Parts: sequence; C-alpha cells; structure tokens
Amino acid sequence: MTSAESKWDARRAETTRRLRRCALELTRDKGLDGWTMDDLAEVAGVSRRTVFNYFDSKVAVVLGPDHELPADMLEVFIAGGPSGSLIADVIELASQTMQDHTADLELVRLGRSVVLGDPQLLGLVHQRFEARMDESVELILAREGERYGAHRAQLLVRLMATLFDAALSRLDPGDPRSLADSLTEAVADAVAVLTD
Repeated sequence: MTSAESKWDARRAETTRRLRRCALELTRDKGLDGWTMDDLAEVAGVSRRTVFNYFDSKVAVVLGPDHELPADMLEVFIAGGPSGSLIADVIELASQTMQDHTADLELVRLGRSVVLGDPQLLGLVHQRFEARMDESVELILAREGERYGAHRAQLLVRLMATLFDAALSRLDPGDPRSLADSLTEAVADAVAVLTD
C-alpha cells in the first residue's frame, strides 16, 4: 500500500466515523424519522453527495456497515483452527471481528444506546442479528458437522452475542482495556457462573 492509499483509507475511515457519529446523535436527539440525509450532510460538514457515496440510507448510516469476515479467517475456522477448540476459536473469531470493527468504543456505546432507545432500530438490529446468526450456525455446522446440531450452534451464537454485550457494558470511558480483553473477562466469568 502506498502512502497516498494509506492517507486515503484513513480519510475515508474518519469520514465514515464522523457520518455515523452525527447520524447517531441526530437519531438520539430527534428520532430516526426526525432528520434527513440533507440534515446529516449539514451537521457532518460534507456534501449530500458525499453522504450517499458512503451510505445509501439513514438506517445504513445509523447501524453502520454489516461487516463480512475475511475469507481466509473463515477457511481456517471451518478447517478446525486456529486452536482446534470450538469455543476458543469462536471467541478468537469474535475477538478479531471486534478488534477490526470497534476501534471507536465511544461510537459503539453511542450506537448501542441509540438502538436500545428506539424500537424501530431495535427491530432492524434484531433482523440483522438473525441473519448473522444463520450464517454463524452454518459456519459452526460446516466445521463440526450436522451431528453438532443447529440448536446447539444457535445457543453458542446467542451466548457470544450476550457475552459481547456484557463485555461492552463493562468498559467505562477511559478504560485502557480493549473490547477483546473485556470479552475474555466476560467469558471467564460466564464459565465460572456455569460451573459453580
């Protein structure tokens, strides 16, 4: 990657964060239906065209991109890696995903707060989660085989979602720990609770 590409990627990431933060703040203050993409452009200090170059709808900017895991990471997981332990590997996959997509914890917290305060957004997030859960169950079954069972795989995915939420709620502003570290702590606490 050249220096120019690196600067462009950094600028694009910063604009994406600014648009998301402004959209979340507008939604928090006015509700999802209380603002327009023109309002977002004005508040973010960009053109309407720039907004639509990044996001195609208000819901997309408020919820953020629905991230895909890298193909090589999925291949390693399906093949039984990286450690050979399903639980450890699911945690590793979740940690890697969080590391890549939760660099701005304040933005993640703001998004969580906005979604929890808006029934329409909560429903949309639930739909997104259900689609992601179906994909995750298929990954687990591709790795472990059909005998593992779809219900068991669904339970594992739901537990990971709960642990992610617990990890996020543990971090106070200014906490030096990463979200992945907090997830590791939440998993340890869950194991202790389930084995007591």
